[in-house]
Amino acid sequence: MRSPIGFSCRAIPPSPNAPEVPHGTPRSGVAGGVRGPCLGGLPEPVRTATGRHESLSSAGRRPRHNGLPGEAGLIEVAGDSMKNRTAGLVAVLLSCAGATAHAVEPEDLGACARVVEDAARLACYDRLASRAAPSAPASPAGSALVAASVRLPEEPRGEPPSASFDDPVHDAAPATSPLQARWELTADTDRGTFGLRPHRQNYVVYKSTNRVNDHPFRPLLDMAPGEDQRLDSNELGFQLSFKTKLLGNLGGTGSNLWFGYTQQSNWQVFNGAISRPFRETNYEPEVVWVAPLSHKIGGLQLRYAGLGYVHQSNGRSDPLSRSWDRMFVEVGAEVGDLALWFRPWWRLPESRSRDDNPDIEDYIGRGELVGVYRHGQHQYSVKLRSTFKNSRGSVEADWSFPVAGQLRGYVRLFSGYGESLIDYNWRQTSLGIGLILTDRL
Repeated sequence: MRSPIGFSCRAIPPSPNAPEVPHGTPRSGVAGGVRGPCLGGLPEPVRTATGRHESLSSAGRRPRHNGLPGEAGLIEVAGDSMKNRTAGLVAVLLSCAGATAHAVEPEDLGACARVVEDAARLACYDRLASRAAPSAPASPAGSALVAASVRLPEEPRGEPPSASFDDPVHDAAPATSPLQARWELTADTDRGTFGLRPHRQNYVVYKSTNRVNDHPFRPLLDMAPGEDQRLDSNELGFQLSFKTKLLGNLGGTGSNLWFGYTQQSNWQVFNGAISRPFRETNYEPEVVWVAPLSHKIGGLQLRYAGLGYVHQSNGRSDPLSRSWDRMFVEVGAEVGDLALWFRPWWRLPESRSRDDNPDIEDYIGRGELVGVYRHGQHQYSVKLRSTFKNSRGSVEADWSFPVAGQLRGYVRLFSGYGESLIDYNWRQTSLGIGLILTDRL
């Protein structure tokens, strides 16, 4: 017969000089003595049961197997009958694949070959194939034929494979914290030098206060102002603040030197009786050196430490002049979504003749603590100032929320001393509602 892949398969003829082989013993390591295409079988003469050699290609001749158990146990294949074709196909596959965990005995193959009915014979071979289903590792010759049609098993779904160096998930750097981004303390947040960045908040609010401070202006009038010259309790307040990096990565430490500028104005825009003046404007330039920190105290992750100098004044002459100069240190830390920074300061001394506000620290304070909590797109912050000596100082609470794009709504509540320099020794409570462009973080 011819195999499905176009090769002729035949039974291995016994050599004339070969010793007698017991019935059922495989020849040449092939079950049942069948030579298949895996062993390089080519069309060769077949030795019949009578001892004569006949060519497989001889047309019209079909040697038959008499099925007697004493007949050397060889299968002779020729012609194109369904019976011989089926028997040869099974013999070739079983011999070439070599993949049976339990060897198929020649007697079983012979029993199937002796079945006359085609359907019954196929069922017999199916039963043999099912018995041989659990496969052992195939022989090299058999693997060459079946590799293309065998589907490799999937990888086990136990533990996930370990990440490689190119794994973007495992190699991803940890997310940059808000404080690190604010001071550009990591390589991925570094934006170079001399570019403008937000420093403090940039906002505009409609503001109302419970106590208007017109006392500083009375000396200019030589008397108490009349009703038509009083300040209005409602005004417009706004703040502009930016910073720029002067030097980056100083000494290879990752620290930066910054210059910052903040301007806060209070405009009596609704007071037409006194020509809508700017009641007070404060100017605050500062220089600060910021170095990264990576220490942890409990659940508090330290992010940076800074050292700086700040000047604040209202740019006026006596008797309205207010100013002071300070040296400060600052430490920033984070825990979860809460960011904190603490800035104590020391006022640089001035001569009595030049000091416009010698007791300013006893009202505004000697340091401040700022806390910022971010929840989704909402940001809440509190700034506390204390004198560390008395109950003076101030508290400022802010809330910002999204409106459109980068534009955010803003609510600001202040209570205490020193909302502006002209009010450093004046206690008041004010509420502002408006818009904010850049927040604390």
